[in-house]
Amino acid sequence: MSGKYLTRVAAAFLVVVAMTGCTSGPQSGSVEVEVRAMRPGAQGGSYEVKIIGPDGDLADAQEVAVGSTYGVEGIPFGWISVEATSGCKAKTELTSESPTLRMVIDGEDCALSD
Repeated sequence: MSGKYLTRVAAAFLVVVAMTGCTSGPQSGSVEVEVRAMRPGAQGGSYEVKIIGPDGDLADAQEVAVGSTYGVEGIPFGWISVEATSGCKAKTELTSESPTLRMVIDGEDCALSD
């Protein structure tokens, strides 16, 4: 085998390895909201939850009843807001290092975790 042939094969191999090693990971995350209890004096048995994406547009909305969990995937990375009619509001950043957000509504308390 000639040196030129081996050089070309090695170069092609490095290009393929570089291309497959540089594939980007997911570009979106997920949000989960659990309603454990209603705020005292609240009307009805559910809250409307809205997820506002990084572009400021409504990414998703859902009525979430007590004792249930609502989850949505495919929320683009960036600063997002989660708002519930219970008065719970949170703004946080979804990133590749922190791609999930979990909000728990428990009566008057509202807690975020990831």
